[in-house]
Amino acid sequence: MPPAGQLQRQFQHAARLGLGRACLLAQAHPAVDFSAAIIDVALHNYAYDRQSEGSRARYVFALYQLALRPQQPRIRRAVLRALATADPDIWTEIQLLELARWLAEHGHAPATARAAIHRRFRRDQQSGYTDWSGTKEIMALDGLSGLKYIARAYGRRLALDPEYWHDDTLLRDFQELYPEQDGRAALAALASRDADVGRYLAVVEANRRLRAEAAAEPAPDLSIEELLRYKPWFIRRRLPRRGLAEAEARELAERLPAARSHLEREKLLSCFTVVPFPLDYRLLLPYAVRNTGRHRAAAQLALDALALLTGPEIRALALKNLPTARRPARYADLLTRNYQPGDAALLSRLVERSRSEEAVEALAASCCRIYEANVTPECAGPLLALYEKMNCAIHRYYVVKLLIRNDVLPAWLSAELPFDSYADTRGLAAAG
Repeated sequence: MPPAGQLQRQFQHAARLGLGRACLLAQAHPAVDFSAAIIDVALHNYAYDRQSEGSRARYVFALYQLALRPQQPRIRRAVLRALATADPDIWTEIQLLELARWLAEHGHAPATARAAIHRRFRRDQQSGYTDWSGTKEIMALDGLSGLKYIARAYGRRLALDPEYWHDDTLLRDFQELYPEQDGRAALAALASRDADVGRYLAVVEANRRLRAEAAAEPAPDLSIEELLRYKPWFIRRRLPRRGLAEAEARELAERLPAARSHLEREKLLSCFTVVPFPLDYRLLLPYAVRNTGRHRAAAQLALDALALLTGPEIRALALKNLPTARRPARYADLLTRNYQPGDAALLSRLVERSRSEEAVEALAASCCRIYEANVTPECAGPLLALYEKMNCAIHRYYVVKLLIRNDVLPAWLSAELPFDSYADTRGLAAAG
């Protein structure tokens, strides 16, 4: 057996990334104390995009259950103490609240865990930090009485602050937890004799009508000239829905060389990050290489536009810059439609030399796009290198999907999938 210290370091690395390997290590070495690393990942949500990925509470609780029995109270106390005293970022707080719920539901100091959730909810209500942290957990543990408790709290705050805003998120969360019950009807029946609940429901209904009215109004059909009045990021977001006729795309491309300002140039280039540039792609190359000062934004847009196209000069631009660029992901997308056998070795080296979370995440996004467009077994090199380094479980899911599609998923990785921190990745294991 490897030394305990080595196993603990391996466990901590895997747990911070959210890999199922951490669970397998704990199962294989039941006498090794992994509690320090479990507390670390319990008190810090290490996900790259925590808002999109969500809480890792289920994963951390699984690690807690595998911990040495004498160490479980220590882990539990650390979680509940942090929930009571710390001011973590909101996504870590959500994880702590969910962990407290799992503890309560599975009989690990249930009364203490439930009380900690309620205290945190009241504390955040009083401080104004959030108005929703702890609500799902309270309803999960207390059912309909929990919904009524929260609605009363919201109604009391509305009495003090009539501008306090609420939609029907709380009610939708309740229905998700208890599809057989009608939470809205239960609150409506209570509202006639409970002013706080009535006040809350009135605001919810008013905002529901406003949303329905807004949804009924058709989105304006912007002309190209109207669209170009907006900033480049808005154009990139809106254009996929609007579309661009062939004649419109050609007219915009022909206007690019005569653009009179940096902003006009960026707006025109942003169109061709969505719709392929209809003229000779070589017209975009001068913009792509001027990556300094006020030209930097246009350079990135030009690179994004070139990533939609195929041509030897595009590939040459990628190969020239990828080995030395401080941010190689800027150029990696150029290989999406210009990939050749053997490029996996270059991409693997780029992943291996990347140190920051941001650099690894950017390369993960690029590699997923490249190998979505290019089916090849050699994808295993860079994708497995990413699997070992990235803490974005969302892109890890796509990495695993690509490994499966190319029939290069190693047996050791397949064994880790059922214990991964991300539900969609666990689903890949269930799908076989």
